[in-house]
Amino acid sequence: MKAFSCLRLTILSRAIDNINLPAYQGSALRGAFGHALKRAVCTFKTQECTACLLKTKCVYSYTFETPPPADTEVLRLYPFAPHPFVLNISGNSNENRKPGSPLQFGMTLVGRAIEFLPYFAYGFIQMGQLGIGKGRGRFDVEQIVAVNDKGENAEIVFEHDHVTPPETILSFENACQRSTEYASNEITVRFNTPLRVKYRGRLHDNPDFHIMIRNLLRRVSNLLYFHCGQHADFDFKTLIRKAETVKMIHSDIRWADQKRYSNRQKKHMLMGGIVGQATYRGDLAEFLPLLVLGSWVNIGKGTSFGLGSYSLSNTD
Repeated sequence: MKAFSCLRLTILSRAIDNINLPAYQGSALRGAFGHALKRAVCTFKTQECTACLLKTKCVYSYTFETPPPADTEVLRLYPFAPHPFVLNISGNSNENRKPGSPLQFGMTLVGRAIEFLPYFAYGFIQMGQLGIGKGRGRFDVEQIVAVNDKGENAEIVFEHDHVTPPETILSFENACQRSTEYASNEITVRFNTPLRVKYRGRLHDNPDFHIMIRNLLRRVSNLLYFHCGQHADFDFKTLIRKAETVKMIHSDIRWADQKRYSNRQKKHMLMGGIVGQATYRGDLAEFLPLLVLGSWVNIGKGTSFGLGSYSLSNTD
């Protein structure tokens, strides 16, 4: 786990035009950023990434297509690895902005993706110039700020067309330190954006603790392998067995459907998941650093759309 690293960013912008985003912004922001980044870096504009000679060296392909290496030891039968970024957004909120109004969203970069910060900064600028949402409202990127392990803006990494190498890079050690703030026998998890976790082939609408941990172990292991160059050293069987002893003692969870339009499939799609909160009780000490880590990189399906965001708190 020593190789794990991530950079959490806040993009601070200001609207030039009227900006009209849907209630759930994730799909619109991800689509606009992907289009802007491809336009900025792609050599063969009309060619599919899967057939491109440069796909293993291209920032766009690495970020949005994320093909596994030819010699991969993990997910050998899958066409794509987990993306090296997470979109950080709020839950349902109206993000209409008038000219001159601030517009803010976030992104977390994992491992190798941190090296490409200048490309991402340029992609955000292009995204603002091309416009987002209904009517393609434009915006100016004023600053990009690195966020510390407490979720606070810590340092400016982009301003006035200049990128500064970030110092606020988070590690597993930061997660361990942060985890000491939580009680070791009871914790509340608040699901801020729809969480889509699968167990035994189906989505769960009230996940037991061991289902959360199974998904976390898989996600963190894959991020470590594909983007941080390290095999995870988790004892999966022992951790899952211990997780099965942790009980959900309170649940205030509901299912929330989100609609997005897929340009690839040319149709609207539902991306439902659970929101609300659940409280778990048991021997949590060994799981707390992992839970903190997951709160930085999200879990479940659709993390690059901002899904699967959660936060932790001690029970009142």
